[in-house]
Amino acid sequence: MIAPHVAATVCRIALIIFGLRDEPVYILERKDGWTLDITMRELIVRLLFTTRFKLMKFEELSSHLNVFSFKTSIGSHLGKILYDFVLDKKPSECLELGFGHGTSSCYIAAALDEIGTGHLTSVDLARAAEWQKPSIEELLLKTGLENVTVERENTSYTWFLKKKIEENSPSKYCQPIYVFCFIDGPKNWTIDGCAFFLVDKLLKQDGWILFDDYDFTYAEIRRRCGFDTMDFINLLELGTDELESPHIELIFNLLVMQHPNYSKFIIQDERWGWAQKTSSSLKKTLVIDTSFTFRAQLVRAFHRLKRFAARRIG
Repeated sequence: MIAPHVAATVCRIALIIFGLRDEPVYILERKDGWTLDITMRELIVRLLFTTRFKLMKFEELSSHLNVFSFKTSIGSHLGKILYDFVLDKKPSECLELGFGHGTSSCYIAAALDEIGTGHLTSVDLARAAEWQKPSIEELLLKTGLENVTVERENTSYTWFLKKKIEENSPSKYCQPIYVFCFIDGPKNWTIDGCAFFLVDKLLKQDGWILFDDYDFTYAEIRRRCGFDTMDFINLLELGTDELESPHIELIFNLLVMQHPNYSKFIIQDERWGWAQKTSSSLKKTLVIDTSFTFRAQLVRAFHRLKRFAARRIG
């Protein structure tokens, strides 16, 4: 295993001995055709680290991601939870709906890489590429992870799911293909509620669905950031109750937990909602996990007070 400072030293020596130019005139190309111009220094580092990338460890991945300066909701702590989940469950086929810059994609892909098998399909909007800088393709290329297929749709990932259901319905009945699905999209009742039912058709028995942003509300993002649109949804057209309600929590409580095919649920720090597809005969169980941070308990108490105040005012 080659340490970063050793690799940097070897790079400098190689550039001097062979008289190589350190200019961005070299091109790397992924299997999916995506390319990136890199310098000779970066190329040497990539060659030196090739054997390391074949078994990507969490600490190595975190160090690579820390090089990029962008805001992400999936920090190293949540990334470790996601990474350890994949290591434990060893899902052969994973699906990610909504990937942003691709941070969570890298955590999932790196865990699959450490296992030595498995594949991730990540789906997002084509238009979102305008703000996704650095892009998921760049993160995957920089980390050397090649077990990911990136798909971009024009309107919604529900259309991607529609196509997958068609592909896997040879006899008019959909054959499930995924073992794990991470839903981290617009956090919208209409889109993600529909996505849940479509994912269910593609999810194998004992598979897991994970919803991000369990307690997210459009009203909060408007107050905090002043956004009028989010994920190409016009927030000005939403009613007050749509703005103030946590859509993912509603989907989880009203659709997922009431679905007969799911019986094991975990709400983690008011941030993540986990659901396992199990036998309908099993007793439903709900675990409230507040082990992440004290902040989660404060957030829960705040939401309870806010809802209590709203009922009193009403």
